[in-house]
Amino acid sequence: MQKSTITVLLLFIMFTASSQQLHFTTQYIQHNSMINPGAAGIANKDMIGLSYRNMWSSFPGNPTTYMVYGDFNIPKMNSGVGAYLYRDQTGPTSRTGLQLAFSKHIIGRNGKDKFGLGIEIRGLQYAIDKSKLSASLEDDPVLAGAENKFAFDAGAGAYYTNGKISLGAAASQLIESKIDFGNPTGTNIRGKLYRHYTFTANYKIQTGDDIYIIPNGMVRLVEHAPAEYELGALMNYKEKIWWGLGWRFNQFWTLQAGVKILQRMGLTYSYDIYQTPIDVFTAGSGAHEIGLRFDLKKGSPQF
Repeated sequence: MQKSTITVLLLFIMFTASSQQLHFTTQYIQHNSMINPGAAGIANKDMIGLSYRNMWSSFPGNPTTYMVYGDFNIPKMNSGVGAYLYRDQTGPTSRTGLQLAFSKHIIGRNGKDKFGLGIEIRGLQYAIDKSKLSASLEDDPVLAGAENKFAFDAGAGAYYTNGKISLGAAASQLIESKIDFGNPTGTNIRGKLYRHYTFTANYKIQTGDDIYIIPNGMVRLVEHAPAEYELGALMNYKEKIWWGLGWRFNQFWTLQAGVKILQRMGLTYSYDIYQTPIDVFTAGSGAHEIGLRFDLKKGSPQF
């Protein structure tokens, strides 16, 4: 394989696809503090959770993501904190990261209006497993460079909710840290963390006794990448079971479901069905995502 081809491939995997610069989840409506630090703790649902995502299983070295996370309200300080520890693996490349968010809450007199202003810090470890590349790359410059690089970055966000409508705006990777894989001859494979701007909205509509429909949407803007738009709707019954449908424009449809188990545990699942032309390369395999959440506060609603 030609050196230029390998270089372009690695750059594409690590730096150009916006969904691969930030750890990605189809179930974004349940991970507000991951997307927006202003939302940390604002739902007053102290909880911890696990998540696993597997994409394009027909591909060797297909992308997988593991997450451990938590979200906590600190009422004495009118604030909240969120934390995400994650690992992305795609073939010979991997990213291991820690994301910490802190939000200060402004609460209206009625106790329902809540406005959060938050900041986040991120630490990212990018790595290349050269043992998986040496047979095909031979003397490619990437083999003479570093095997891993660490990057630090930060973000900020604002989030509003009144229990029915929720609106958020956030900016991630504001520092745009550089990540250079070089070698002793002076050849460098250069990349950086691009700024991501994310806007979210959802609205809770009561349609019957303990039955709610929640339309939701997200817009993500990234430099040098097409804008991404997502729309969806969830139906929630008694805060115990929910199901929904979503669409990321020109990429995939998603089916989602969740159920509350016992009193403090929730299980979630989603499946992404890719559209043309992406489905041509995925050989019909989509993306599976499964999550497990634990409520730490008695009586806290799961969804």
